Amino acid sequence: MGNTLRQTALLTVSGLRSLGQRRAVALVTIVSVMAVVCVLISLLAIREGTSIFQPTRTDEAIVLSRGAGNVSQSHLSREDVATIAQTPGIKWSAERNAFVYASTVISVDALRRDGKRGAVNLAGYAQGWERVEGELKVTAGRLYRPAVRELMVSESIRKMYRGFDVGERIMLRGTEWTVVGVFAAKDSQTDGLVLSDAETVNAAFGRNSFGQVKVRLESPATYQLFADSLARNPTLRVDVKTTNDEFEQTFGGMRRLLTFVSYFIGALMASGAICGALNSVYASVDARRREIATVRALGFRGLPVIASILTESMLLAFPGALLGALIAWFLFNGNFVNSGALLFKLSVTPHLVIVGISWGLLIGLIGGSLPALRASRQSIAAALQAS
Repeated sequence: MGNTLRQTALLTVSGLRSLGQRRAVALVTIVSVMAVVCVLISLLAIREGTSIFQPTRTDEAIVLSRGAGNVSQSHLSREDVATIAQTPGIKWSAERNAFVYASTVISVDALRRDGKRGAVNLAGYAQGWERVEGELKVTAGRLYRPAVRELMVSESIRKMYRGFDVGERIMLRGTEWTVVGVFAAKDSQTDGLVLSDAETVNAAFGRNSFGQVKVRLESPATYQLFADSLARNPTLRVDVKTTNDEFEQTFGGMRRLLTFVSYFIGALMASGAICGALNSVYASVDARRREIATVRALGFRGLPVIASILTESMLLAFPGALLGALIAWFLFNGNFVNSGALLFKLSVTPHLVIVGISWGLLIGLIGGSLPALRASRQSIAAALQAS
């Protein structure tokens, strides 16, 4: 084993020293791998932006009206909300305040900073939301006040749309609102919202119902008690699900589609990069044909030849993969993608960097496999005679 490793190391060093004679072909490999990794990571960054803030709590539940696909289609009356708040299984504070709140969501038009029309989701939170959601991290200004047409916007909304800086006034369907604060959200869904008081939003938009009720349970084990109690209540026609189920229903299909598209496009581009790696490694083998034949004649076995060529191919792909990951991080990390009223933050995580670099090394490994087998099987006499 030790002799094999020494032979592999010697052949690898010798091959790397000859890279200067084939700079152009090597550069093609590096650039093609860089392009593959950059595109792959940038596409996966959209998926990562929808999943990085996936709910981690298992003791929260969402209640919608029966048959509603999402909060915008749901309609819960004040009586429904009051009944849900008294359902067994909900957590209560020492002051006998239930960990439950109602909210309503309305899509409103907005103007993006690039001049294009867009839409944002205006969410009205009823009293008690702080117990369930926790305090929002206010990065500028202050929290909105109830019964006043005041808004808080996420940092991503402020960056992408006009008129949402603190102190500015904005018209929403004929009514004027004042932006009083900017917040940083802890989850991807809240990160794309404009927040205000629920009763104020309902009054301004002529509504008399809420879209959903979110509750904190005593423990994950009480979810079934909570769900069964709602199902047995004849005055309610509602559906209940955990926040993780809600997240999966909203983003699961999109994440799976983005994963497929990312790797499908990545595979198509990788096929071209593999061709570039093949050309580079074949050129290396041809340039070193006499050298390889000589060391084979001196007793070097075929395995070190294969290992050295594969190692060289992967080392050639590594800088391209690293550059591709760095470019993707520099160009896309922290940017936003707007789809309708949904807003996604691109996130180039360390996990994606590892995936991208692994993808690049795999391209190098596949691209070097055929030249490595060819070099290990070539006739020593024929190689020396051809050289």
